[in-house]
Amino acid sequence: MPSQPSSSNVPVCFRSGPGSAAAWRRARQAALFAFAALPVACSDLGPGDGELAEIEGGEAVELADGEVASAAQALALPFPIDPRKSLLVTDVDIVSEFKLEEVLQQLIDQSGVTGLTPTTLFHQLLDTHRTDASGLFPDVEHCDEVPGSRNDIHPPFNPNEISLVVPFEQQVPTGSRNGWPMFCPRDIGNDATRDPFSDPSASHAFMATTLANRFDLASPQGADCGEYRLVFARRSGASSALVRSFIIFEARLPNPNPSLGRQACRPVVEFWQNLSDPAKSPATRASELKAFYFNGLPDFEPVIHIDHYGSVEGPERGQIRTNDFTFNTVGLSALNTTWTLRELKLRHGTSSDPSLSIVPSFVNDNPAAKLFAPITSTDPRIVAFQGSVFPGAVDRLAATDDINRFAYRAPLPVEINAGESVASPLHNNYLNAFGDGGTLKAAITSKLSAAGSGLTAEQIVARAQTLSCAGCHQPMRRDGNSTSTLDVGVPGAFFPRSLSFTHTSEKTEPIDGTSRRRFLISDALIDVFLPYRKQVMEEFLLNNPVLGFETLSAWTPTSALLFHHTGRVKEGIASLEVRPLARTSTVTSASFSTADLTPVGNKVKLEIFVPKVPAGQILAGSVEARLSIPSAGINTLSVGSVSLSGATQGAFNTVVFPDLPASAVTALNAAPSDVQLQFLVTLPISSRPYYLDKVRFEN
Repeated sequence: MPSQPSSSNVPVCFRSGPGSAAAWRRARQAALFAFAALPVACSDLGPGDGELAEIEGGEAVELADGEVASAAQALALPFPIDPRKSLLVTDVDIVSEFKLEEVLQQLIDQSGVTGLTPTTLFHQLLDTHRTDASGLFPDVEHCDEVPGSRNDIHPPFNPNEISLVVPFEQQVPTGSRNGWPMFCPRDIGNDATRDPFSDPSASHAFMATTLANRFDLASPQGADCGEYRLVFARRSGASSALVRSFIIFEARLPNPNPSLGRQACRPVVEFWQNLSDPAKSPATRASELKAFYFNGLPDFEPVIHIDHYGSVEGPERGQIRTNDFTFNTVGLSALNTTWTLRELKLRHGTSSDPSLSIVPSFVNDNPAAKLFAPITSTDPRIVAFQGSVFPGAVDRLAATDDINRFAYRAPLPVEINAGESVASPLHNNYLNAFGDGGTLKAAITSKLSAAGSGLTAEQIVARAQTLSCAGCHQPMRRDGNSTSTLDVGVPGAFFPRSLSFTHTSEKTEPIDGTSRRRFLISDALIDVFLPYRKQVMEEFLLNNPVLGFETLSAWTPTSALLFHHTGRVKEGIASLEVRPLARTSTVTSASFSTADLTPVGNKVKLEIFVPKVPAGQILAGSVEARLSIPSAGINTLSVGSVSLSGATQGAFNTVVFPDLPASAVTALNAAPSDVQLQFLVTLPISSRPYYLDKVRFEN
């Protein structure tokens, strides 16, 4: 397929050359044929027929299988995904093509507002950090418009501790947002009086530092295609650690065809993957990225669009964030001595009544610290949070040992979210507020016990803390000291640290010893976050969405309820959570084709997370697989049944079914389009949900 031009006439490649779908299939088939021919000493390392794979340490161990899968994946892609080209771009000569003035102008043009300039819109954004008394725009919502309450601060207000040790701003809020305190004014509000565009080299000018591909944030159901971010940093941060400020545009890109689920997002993922093509020059990548952000791919809106930054109320609608530390040394109050992270939304009118404004909002999924404090309160927010909201989130917070997958099951209630996230030693420190835990600790412990989890209440609160803005940027112990050893209950690992509070920097480094340079990023990104995001991309590009349980509607239950689960996962971003309504429950796939799977092996393998049965009960159960290919005269052929009595509870187990009959293998390799798989799982009716993931046909 030839390259398709964008609306700006900048050629953007889709499935062209070595990256085409046909080429991927040919490479994949060649790889799998090669692995099918491996000598017996290697190919026979897997477990025996009709049984569970060997279990070691609570995880199924398939060394040969894992090595083969990794090699096949590398061969199946036209070229490896380079995280610094396809996931997080900080090359100076690429990001310098993105100008804050152009971004704001595009939003203004889309709104239809006449007379509004990028400078004025920028000033209005920064004016939200000023008080009503000092504000420059009467229509802007200033940070003290709604007075704050000392009673909502944690730690509690203590006039005897107001000093440089406990900065004034952490004790006496002058404003609030969403009913929770925020500190006002912020020194960065002074930029509302400066022209950020007349001198691009000025210390108060903003420069682009980062383009981020966050396809990993895409809705499992396919409501959107993830977030695509653009970070601007104040130039002063390159030379001063005391005057730093960031503006981050975090666009949520709509799915143009939600009925197809995440598969409709494939052109976006392939676009980012193709940026790793070693034949592409930095200039080509810069042109393609600029076209993607400002013009969009065919059938997709541009990333920079007035509807992608929270124009509609609700979570997962996009947002604009500010992140600043602008130290004010005037007076003993030590104003603005902490990092402050805030969230804003872009609001606009209609074509007949155009308007455009950047409106302050609360920070999503950032509970106010006081909600964790073991106090007796009639505040309905505290009562609800400690009585039901947070205990109800425990199972999902405890569901994974992968730091990348920490999450709440659902967005937190609006009234729970703080007005800002402040990285002071104690202000947003959930562990400090939690103290001895009180009744909330008892509720958390009860939930953990019921789930059979070995985590502690403190580790669950620490996980919640890492999900907050400040907690992710600067992990802190209970005593308020930053730490590289925050215990989040992950065996052998702690939550990773940032790069001097931020994960991206205004400072640069050479690119592979060349004269080109790129902005620094944190070790947390390099070692933890980017490898996960790369894996999500690879598995999306290569794996079948039905066999990976990525498409919930592709499976039909009998005597069960089905849900997506993004915590207990073996591949991709979700597994199938099955809540049985009877001792035996069944899930049946939609018809699918094996055209992209050939050559098909003679074994069916499945990952099943077996729940822990209640104390005093014995795990007695089984899983059976059935295969149907009506066009080949095969209907509900039993592939075999495997006992689960020896399965490791509370972990994924690899189930290997007996060899498929030769006739079934032949039929599958003819690439039929009416293949169906069915799994019958028998477990004690009192058991908790089980989870299915990663079905595959292998030799």
